[in-house]
Amino acid sequence: ISWGFFMALSAAAGISVAELQAPALEGARRRTWANPLPADVTRRIRKVQSDWQADGVSLEKVLVRAYPLGPAASTVVGLVRDGEAISGLERSRAEQLAGTDGKAKGFFDRTGLFVPIRGSEIRERVNGSDLTLTIDSEIQLEATQALRNAVTKHGATTGTVIVIEPTTGDILAMANWPSFDPTAPIASGSDFNMATMGAYEPGSTWKIMTLAGALETGVVSPDWTGHCTGSIHVANGKVVRCSHGAHGQVDLERAIAESCNTSTVRWGLAFGRPEMVQFMRNLRLFDAPQLGMPSERSGRFREDDSPILQLSNLSFGQAMNASPIRLAAAYAALGNDGKLVTPRLIRALDGKAQPVVEERQIVSPAVAALVRSTMVATVSESFGTGKVARLNGYTLAGKTGTAQKLQRGGLQGYVSNFVGYVPADKPRAMILVMVDNPTRGGYYGGTVAAPVFGDVARSVIRRKGIAPDAERRGYNANWIQEALSSARAGRAAADPEPAAPAAPAPAARSVRSAPVTETPAAPRRRFNVEVPVTVTVRESR
Repeated sequence: ISWGFFMALSAAAGISVAELQAPALEGARRRTWANPLPADVTRRIRKVQSDWQADGVSLEKVLVRAYPLGPAASTVVGLVRDGEAISGLERSRAEQLAGTDGKAKGFFDRTGLFVPIRGSEIRERVNGSDLTLTIDSEIQLEATQALRNAVTKHGATTGTVIVIEPTTGDILAMANWPSFDPTAPIASGSDFNMATMGAYEPGSTWKIMTLAGALETGVVSPDWTGHCTGSIHVANGKVVRCSHGAHGQVDLERAIAESCNTSTVRWGLAFGRPEMVQFMRNLRLFDAPQLGMPSERSGRFREDDSPILQLSNLSFGQAMNASPIRLAAAYAALGNDGKLVTPRLIRALDGKAQPVVEERQIVSPAVAALVRSTMVATVSESFGTGKVARLNGYTLAGKTGTAQKLQRGGLQGYVSNFVGYVPADKPRAMILVMVDNPTRGGYYGGTVAAPVFGDVARSVIRRKGIAPDAERRGYNANWIQEALSSARAGRAAADPEPAAPAAPAPAARSVRSAPVTETPAAPRRRFNVEVPVTVTVRESR
C-alpha cells in the first residue's frame, strides 16, 4: 500500500499515518476505530475509498444518542454510554427502547457498499419503542435555569421544580440541580433526581391540605376565625409557636397568607389523627412515585404513642415525609376541582396515547376552590409570605414552607418550599419548588423558593398563552367571593344544624370582597387536649 494512500486517509479521517499503518505492520488483519464521525469526515473518507479503490476501508453506520436538552433533562432522560443504559428513563425503560440488532454476513466492496453472502442467514433489525414524554422543553429549560440560580445563590445541596398539568397529571417539567452533562464523564451521585429519589417533610406547604381536609369533613367552617397569641399548648408539655410572634385575629385567608402555625394546629386537632392519616393515604402520599424511574423512594410515616402531639406536627407538614412527586400530585388535586390524577411522564408509546388515570375525589370542587382562594393573599398582599412571586396582571395562588431537618435530636438544616397555581381560578399548572439545605442568603420558603416559582410561572404563562386576568376570555373577577359562597352552601347542605353566633370580623386587609363574620359551627367530633407545660416544639413557616 502506498504512502500516498495513508497520507490521504489520514487527512480525511484525522488519524495519524503511524496509527493507520500500525495494524498492517503488526500483522493484524483488522482494526476498528469506534469513535462516531461527523458527516463531513465521512464524505472525505468515502472519496478516498473511491479515489484509491480501497476495498479494505469501510464505514459502518451507528446510532448515536442525542440529548438536545443536555443537563436540563439528564436526570430524567438519563443516558446511554458505550451501549449501556446508565440512568433515568434510558435505564428503567431499556428493554422497550433498545430493540434487537439485526445480523447479516457479507463484505464491503471498494465503494463502501455492503454485499451480503448469498444463502447466508439474515436477521432483520427490530427497532425499539418510541417514548413521547409529557415534558415541555421550554418550561423544563427555564425551570432548570431558575432552580440553578437559587441553588447557587443560596449554597444549597440540591433542589427540584415540578410542574404538573392538574387535569391530566402530565409532568410538564421535572427540573433538578445539580445535574450532569450526558455527553461528558459523570461524577458519582450526579444523576440524583430529587423529585423521585428523595423524601422530605413538606413543612408549611402542607397547611393547605390540612385546611382542605378539615373543610371537607365539616370540622372547620368556611367562615372560621381565630385569635393567634403566637403559641398554642398541645400535649405532653409541648407548645407550638408561630415563627414571627402573634398574628392576632385571623380568618382562613390570613392564617394561610401569614403561615399561622397555631391556626393550623387547631384545624388539625379538629380533623383528628385517624382522619388525617387516612386523608394522606387516600392521596397516596407515602407511595413510591411509580413513574417508572430508577431508585424511586417511598414516603414514611409511623404512628407514635402521642397522638395529639403527632397530629399537631402533621398539621403543618412534619412528623412524616414523602417524595416531591407525591407531594406535587396531592397539591395538583386542589387545582383539579379536588380530584387526584396519577402523575405521568409518558404521554405516548409508539405514537399511541397513554390514558389519563383519575384516581379519586379527595375534596369537593367547592372546597378546592376555597382553599386556592385563601392562597391568593400569600402572593398578592404585602403581609403574605410569598409576595416576591407576584406577577402584575395575574392572580396567582401560593403557599410558602420551610421544613426543619432534624437528625439525632439536632437541627441539620432546612428545606425551603413553595407551591402555587397558575392562574389561581382555573389552574393550568401546579408548580412545586423544593430547595434542600440552603446555607446562605436566608432559608425561608418565601426567600429561597418563591422567586423560582415566579420565574417558572412566567414560563408557563408564556408557553400556555395565558392572558392577563383583565384580557382573559371567561375570567370571572368575582370567583373568590363565589368560591366562599359555594363552600358555605356545601357546608349548609351537609350540616343543616344552626351555626354558632357570629363574631366580629378581623381587620379588612383581604382580597376577598365580602367580610368574614361567622365563627365555626360546633365540630362533629370531639378531641381532647392534655394539660400543658411550656416546652417548645419545632415549627414551620
